[in-house]
Amino acid sequence: MPGGKNKISSKSHTSYWGWLVVASAFIGNFFSAGLGFYSFNAFLQPLCQVHNWSRTAVNIAPSLGSLIGIFVQLLYGFLVVKYGPRILTIIGAIFAGVSFTLMGRTESLLGFYLFAVILFFANGAMNGIVANTAVSNWFERYRGRALGIATAGISISGAIIPPLALLLYQKLGLENAFLILGLSALILVSGTALAFLRNRPEQYGLAPDGLSSEEYKKINSSSDSSPDSFWSLKALLKFPTFWKLGLGYGLLMMGVVGVMVQLKPRFSDMGFSDQRAMAMMAITALMGGAGKYFWGRLCDRFEEKKVVLGLGLFQIAGFFLIIFGKSLWSLILFIFLFGLGMGGTLSTFPIIVASYFGRENFAGVLKYLAIFMTLQSLGYIIMGRSFDLTGSYNSAYYTFIVLDLIALVLILSSRRPKTSVKFR
Repeated sequence: MPGGKNKISSKSHTSYWGWLVVASAFIGNFFSAGLGFYSFNAFLQPLCQVHNWSRTAVNIAPSLGSLIGIFVQLLYGFLVVKYGPRILTIIGAIFAGVSFTLMGRTESLLGFYLFAVILFFANGAMNGIVANTAVSNWFERYRGRALGIATAGISISGAIIPPLALLLYQKLGLENAFLILGLSALILVSGTALAFLRNRPEQYGLAPDGLSSEEYKKINSSSDSSPDSFWSLKALLKFPTFWKLGLGYGLLMMGVVGVMVQLKPRFSDMGFSDQRAMAMMAITALMGGAGKYFWGRLCDRFEEKKVVLGLGLFQIAGFFLIIFGKSLWSLILFIFLFGLGMGGTLSTFPIIVASYFGRENFAGVLKYLAIFMTLQSLGYIIMGRSFDLTGSYNSAYYTFIVLDLIALVLILSSRRPKTSVKFR
């Protein structure tokens, strides 16, 4: 074991340092989703009331920021390989915390958009390819559950951040609510990254999953995987699965972000009080956290694209329930089915990429696939326009049902690369 780095040990799978990497990724996902996504459930209506902005105008901020944030995944894909995840996460936390604070203090819609772009740019260093690469570097056999736990931070954020943001707004005002959440992200994300994030287990004399080097070599030598195959962008563009996975997950994410970013306003429009509507949204997000682990764990046992079929059907069933459901029980069933289903979208995405293309290729392939996630920015606009034009989100929900069906066809028709083929 390299000198000066022997504080990391692998006495057992449960004490394996990789689980601390998972914990740090969880915190990064928690705050990046909380600041750039879920907080709008609490702040959308106050921002409209205080500044006299329309819902469509406010929705442009996360839509524009999301677009920028996804494109910078290309940059982070190169940087995380060169510098590792720790320094990127720390810098990202600083800029995210400051920009979010300033979003709550600007009086200008243009300024609001500018700080949103900076926020999403910084968030990209705390989640996405950076966090997923950190976890994927430390796990293979337990990749599904590890990424399931790490990405659960996204949904758990939805159960905590919006109610907390609403409480802070009601007690302390809009500016202070933004300030407290921004500083919390800066301190907690940078602190855990400094303490726990490490790049690869091999740098510390360890192997993935907490295995000994001998165990890992034995398992890897008998595997039919081809993790050392090199994938160039030219090769990826010629491989149909690249397009099918990218477009499929991009379409799935349109519905996920579109619904979850304005689920509390939806429940409020249905006649529920702010507190009850927020609680219902939080429970949906909490179900999403359970879904990330549930579907991720299934990916450790079953073919990944069949798991995606299950979570996609859960989402579609949820859309029908929120459109036609009139009783409290139908909404409870919506919360369970849609929450569980949407939770698996972001956890199975990196899992299937790592499974298809290998641990060594993960960051290189994911940074290009992340471009397709720009499609999710349309989800914000579809929701905003649906409400502004019809006074309801139902038209958006019908649109998402069609898009989900197309996505499932694309993903189910994908295939993993042949192990005998190498692209150079």
